[in-house]
Amino acid sequence: MCGIFCSFVKGSAACGEISKCRSSLQKRGPDVGSTHQVYVNGYTALFSGNILWTQGERPTSQPYVDRKGNILLWNGDAYSWNLTSYYQMNASIKDSDTKIISDFLCEGGSMELLMTSVHGPYSIIYYDCEQQVLWVGRDPIGRISLLWNISANKLIVTSVGHKDIADLEEVPAIGLFRFDLNACILEPQLYQWSHTRFDCNYNIPNELQYFKQTRVQHVTNPEDSILQQNDQLNMSELLLHQEFCKNVSNLIHYLSQSVEKRTTINPKACKMCEFKCDHAKIAILFSGGIDSALLALFASKYVESDEPIDLLNVSFERPANSGNFECPDRQTCLNTLEELKTLCPTRRWNLIKIDISSVELQQKRFDTIRHLIYPLKTVLDDSLGCSLWFASRGLGKCNGKSYKTPARVLLSGMGADELLGGYTRYRKILQRHGWQSLNEELDKDFSKIPSRNLGRDNRVCCDHGRQLRTPYLDENFVEFIRGLSPWQRCWPKEPYPINLGEKLLLRLAAFKMGLINAACLPKRALQFGSRIANKKENGSDLSDRL
Repeated sequence: MCGIFCSFVKGSAACGEISKCRSSLQKRGPDVGSTHQVYVNGYTALFSGNILWTQGERPTSQPYVDRKGNILLWNGDAYSWNLTSYYQMNASIKDSDTKIISDFLCEGGSMELLMTSVHGPYSIIYYDCEQQVLWVGRDPIGRISLLWNISANKLIVTSVGHKDIADLEEVPAIGLFRFDLNACILEPQLYQWSHTRFDCNYNIPNELQYFKQTRVQHVTNPEDSILQQNDQLNMSELLLHQEFCKNVSNLIHYLSQSVEKRTTINPKACKMCEFKCDHAKIAILFSGGIDSALLALFASKYVESDEPIDLLNVSFERPANSGNFECPDRQTCLNTLEELKTLCPTRRWNLIKIDISSVELQQKRFDTIRHLIYPLKTVLDDSLGCSLWFASRGLGKCNGKSYKTPARVLLSGMGADELLGGYTRYRKILQRHGWQSLNEELDKDFSKIPSRNLGRDNRVCCDHGRQLRTPYLDENFVEFIRGLSPWQRCWPKEPYPINLGEKLLLRLAAFKMGLINAACLPKRALQFGSRIANKKENGSDLSDRL
């Protein structure tokens, strides 16, 4: 993960706002950092990059300036490339993805071709020196944070902001933005992802296809489902039916591939060590629920057998009961841990119990977390942002002793609920309006993930110099799941209860993999499972604590 910053200011003075967020940028990328300043057509341009090493033989400093004077700031993980054989042959396995991308563009490669060919999460800032053009964008799922402020004579683009930097907004994850620095004002053109259909005021010269056209892979009718015909089936029985058997196998295949990439593309040294070590390299945000339990089980398949896997579980002090850190997620994670130990008896699991007092919560929220959550500002943003910040810090007790995870990579179950129908409100939508309305709601929730969740979550988790990776949002997994009808993903209707109907396909996969108990756990939101949220508050209201 990286902290990247770019500004273009009319005149000879450089942008001063970087001083307000420099500390947060450095914490995102603690291994290498530098800045570069150029003058472009009356603008003073400042580029700054801070790097967390996760790919290549060694860290690659940014901003990365090529022999032609082009400047790249790249924050991401390129897991695969669909480029021509010429460019693939010239990319060494020892090269970081930063160098591969820069070399491709320096040799005349197209930005549009490149960004439709990369599989993996990213945000990018690229200055084309010859064309005097600036490219800015996030990957089509919006997994990496990027904020901006655009005015007539000033542009700021940054991974993370500060409440004292006015009018920052999330860069929409709807395409690549192109700024012509020869124009009179800084106004972007949008090269829009073809799968997005947002009304906007940008000039759109071209569309870019990233995902295949979403279509149902096998036309089915919910009335023909075995679930419609029989209301007494359990998971063992459902797995015997062809209707679910193939889809469950495919889900396991794609999720396994996704976790493999996200656990094996990683330096062999942890954050504390310079050379290969046997400390934990992978940590999992672990509630003990089905999403994180499956990630842990798959991770154990690919993490080296002599390395532990850290499981991070957070709990907050109950305001009315000082010193009491009991919460629903703590007991759930203990139960699921026993199930993991049975399935993976030789794996060393480090369960990190992270107990946060009310005093520390208030202090860290005011000093740090509110600036990371910004520009978001609701009660829900506050509770989720704080929960994720403390969990990803990884500081707590392991086997009764103080412990801080040395892992560079965090795995999170983000996206599973939106893709597989995990929210309880889906049951009401189906009951009142039918399957078509539920399908539309699933599509809408998926399209809102970048602005509603992912940017914020990326900012708070990466503040500890760790790479947040989200296996459920892998491109191949997303394409497979979104190619299914909603009733092939979930069945949120009576008489099937919420611990079966919601995320049914995922539950069947967990059951098949041996997570018998975790497969039947009901959905519990992080803010309630960790006891940070007050149920009397409305999550969509503005928070007076931020």
